[in-house]
Amino acid sequence: MSAGAGEGVEGTPSARIWACLGAALVLWASAFVGIKAVLDDFSPGPLVLLRFCVASVSVVVVRAATSRRPLRPPPVRDLPLLLLCALLVIVVYNLGVTYGESTVSPGTAGFLVGQAPVVSTVLASVVLREKVAAVGWAGIGLGATGTVVMLFADQAGLRVNAGALWVLAATLAESVYFVLSKPLLGRYGSTEFNAVVTVLGTVVMLPYAGRLAHELPAASPASVAVVGYLGVFPAAVAYLLWNHAMTRLSVSAMTSALYALPVLTILVALVLLHTLPTVAGLAGGAVSLLGAVLVNRRRPP
Repeated sequence: MSAGAGEGVEGTPSARIWACLGAALVLWASAFVGIKAVLDDFSPGPLVLLRFCVASVSVVVVRAATSRRPLRPPPVRDLPLLLLCALLVIVVYNLGVTYGESTVSPGTAGFLVGQAPVVSTVLASVVLREKVAAVGWAGIGLGATGTVVMLFADQAGLRVNAGALWVLAATLAESVYFVLSKPLLGRYGSTEFNAVVTVLGTVVMLPYAGRLAHELPAASPASVAVVGYLGVFPAAVAYLLWNHAMTRLSVSAMTSALYALPVLTILVALVLLHTLPTVAGLAGGAVSLLGAVLVNRRRPP
């Protein structure tokens, strides 16, 4: 399966590509707030399953509307990598963020996910032996320091917040996904890749169906509507926009854009939920964000 017309080739990105990237970030920022708002009615596993059942229908409809070719099963040689991508970005990432938001604020979760460039740099240094400049290591140190502060944020007392650990695991999974998805996007194109990964990840989440059947009838109509929004927009539409942008931009440029995610999340949470992270969360997030910016200047001249 080949990429769609004009996809898979990196060149000078157009304003439309940057607009796609910005829209994906805004939708993801709203997801942190939406997840927090419905956790009283849904536990994390059933919430993620319902959200991605909606997302699966959405991406298949988009794929059918934008392509004359029917969605075919992927070649056997690609299945292991596609399944791994689905596990990382649908299952581990979304479960991690959702479990994490049981005890951390949307803003703190956004700051932690914004550490993806730091995680990607460390992975590239260890696995790919990429060189990191001194300023990059300083940024990694700052990022780690800010993250440690956030581990204790949003929770009374000197105890590690388990929710922050869940979000860190999600960030690690997302960082690996960004690297692994790049070559697959060149072969499939954004809409087809998005549909295959979303459906595969949703199938893996089906063991939560029993609990979802128990929780869904008791949930408020407003919570069900919010989950529907989370499935259509931050899941289906945002990942489609992100993957489309990734066909034209480098992984480093894409992950660097996540610097804006915590700021957007705090603004959305302030407007919709009238909440802010704790002082410790804001301080740790600011330090980690500065570290992430320095990491982006990691390459020696």
